[in-house]
Amino acid sequence: MENPDRAAEISVSEPPSSMSRLVRSAGTRFQGMVERLPRRFFNRSTQFALDAAVCVISLFLAYQLRFDAAVPPIHRSVMWAWMLLLPVMRPALMWALGGYDRIWRYFNMHDGIVLAGTAFTPTLFMIIVRYTLWRELWVARLPVSVILIEYGAYMLLAGGMRALRRLSFEAARPGGARLRALIIGSEDTLPAALRQVSAQAEISVVGLLAPEPKLHGLRIGGSWVLDDPKALGRLLAAGAVDLVLIADASLPSIGQMVATATEFGVDVRLLPSAGDVIKGDVRVSAAAKPEDVLSERVTTTEPHEKVVEAFRSRVVLITGAGGSIGSELARQVAGLPVASILLLDRDENSIFEVNREITARPELKAQVFPLVGDIRDHVRLQRIFEQYRPHIVLHAAAYKHVPVMEENCCEAVLNNVFGTREVTESAIAYHAERMLMISTDKAVQPTSVMGATKRCAELLVQARALQIGRRRGDTRMACVRFGNVVGSRGSVVPIFLRQIASGQPLTITDPEMTRYFMTIPEAVQLVLQASTLGSSGEIYMLDMGDPMKITALAQKLVEMSGLRPGKDVEIRFVGARPGEKLEEKLWSEEAKVSPTFFRRVLSIEGLAVPDGFEQGLERLEAAAISHDESNVRSLLESMPIGFRKQAKAAASTGS
Repeated sequence: MENPDRAAEISVSEPPSSMSRLVRSAGTRFQGMVERLPRRFFNRSTQFALDAAVCVISLFLAYQLRFDAAVPPIHRSVMWAWMLLLPVMRPALMWALGGYDRIWRYFNMHDGIVLAGTAFTPTLFMIIVRYTLWRELWVARLPVSVILIEYGAYMLLAGGMRALRRLSFEAARPGGARLRALIIGSEDTLPAALRQVSAQAEISVVGLLAPEPKLHGLRIGGSWVLDDPKALGRLLAAGAVDLVLIADASLPSIGQMVATATEFGVDVRLLPSAGDVIKGDVRVSAAAKPEDVLSERVTTTEPHEKVVEAFRSRVVLITGAGGSIGSELARQVAGLPVASILLLDRDENSIFEVNREITARPELKAQVFPLVGDIRDHVRLQRIFEQYRPHIVLHAAAYKHVPVMEENCCEAVLNNVFGTREVTESAIAYHAERMLMISTDKAVQPTSVMGATKRCAELLVQARALQIGRRRGDTRMACVRFGNVVGSRGSVVPIFLRQIASGQPLTITDPEMTRYFMTIPEAVQLVLQASTLGSSGEIYMLDMGDPMKITALAQKLVEMSGLRPGKDVEIRFVGARPGEKLEEKLWSEEAKVSPTFFRRVLSIEGLAVPDGFEQGLERLEAAAISHDESNVRSLLESMPIGFRKQAKAAASTGS
């Protein structure tokens, strides 16, 4: 028996042997030849023909072995007769009995048993004919030893042919960077786990752990059983494991194994057996994606030709480029024929990630400049505009979380309102062609501080647009509103998915609450369309379809995860939070809505900028700079923006 410590050293540390590399190289070449064959070569007719040829060869070999390569003349006619009959009879009987329902490249032991059983039927027929009709029919006078040798030769050749196809398929699977996996299980679960993992080309099993001492130092399916699961920490310390797979949900130390793997920064996954699922030891769930919620909505991925022309050879500035909307804006703008992309955000980590993602595209031709700065910093903005002279400004930087902004209303005002003023005035001063501010449906008759600040920002953009008018060469400015974006940072869908993954109840504020939803890519695609329209302070609204109940959304996400709402995952109602509405409106009652050139972009003709708005902004800025929270809130309520403070709803519970 091998020393388990030595086995661990070999399995985890040693590179593949020269023999294994030779086998893989030969398998790759053989598979390459196989893949170059026409597709019709792999149909059932070809398999029949191959097996028929094997029948002829095996019968001929049987006679040669039986008579020492000197077949008597009296047996030759019988041999030739069966060499014509058997290649037709055996494939036909095997097909009738289901022998050709197997895919050769996945040939395994069970398939071999099926092959042996179906192939033995014509052999049994030959034996019966030999003992019952040998006096009446000359063709029945074949030796029993020939029949048995022929069956053995056929099994050897036919089984070998199928096994060769399997081996060549596995040996030619792509190598390269493969995850090194350590599988933990028991004597009953490890073989099945190895069969599952062996089908994954990107995983290489480096060893097994099992609690049974009798298995230590032995091989299962070609992999060493290294030690007890308690030795996991010692093996992970070697640094040669990328993935830990737990193949037995009944192991008593699963929690400790997960904690150990996490401590070493190694991914750990549960690989349940069928018995675990049937007994209910594990729950089977799927990893739902936020965009799957709106999977029935059909959108095109190609930019509109008017968008392509509007952005051609332009320098584009994206504020808030590290956020959910800003980063998707950067991705889609990078696919347009722009000259340069300016990524502005005050979070250097987000900018680093977005910049790295975009610049890694081989087809990218535009220059990308990652810029760290705050939109409230007047000097920083002026220098950016003076140095890069952006033609198009897409303003996505904003504070957006309603409950958080209720407790930080001064920061919400300084960022969302006066940060927007700095961006707008810089765009005008440096003669940008277009400036588009991204707003929200929460700006319509706002009941939250966040919504009120976005409504102020809309009116500010509208006021500046009216001041410069529609003179040729002036900056065209507009705002675009849309509702909730599934998958955006901090939105309800990712929160629900995290709660589902952790087994927590889904918390919903009110059973009647509804929201409009869009996916991030479709929202940004429509934003880019809106940015091309000839605007002078207009507000555009994206067509988001019908509103969806949050309760229905939660139930759908649970079902998409393979679980049952109310049984596997509890849905709990906790009461509305400050500033939240039961339902959002897309425009005010007095607004006029008209279509635009783009099918899903609507133009909202609202009221003129109300009197006293500019004076109200001055008082609001002074209060926000002094961090007078109560005064800021009072000023927002007194300004002509339709802000109606909503009373805090009483919390309710449910299941």
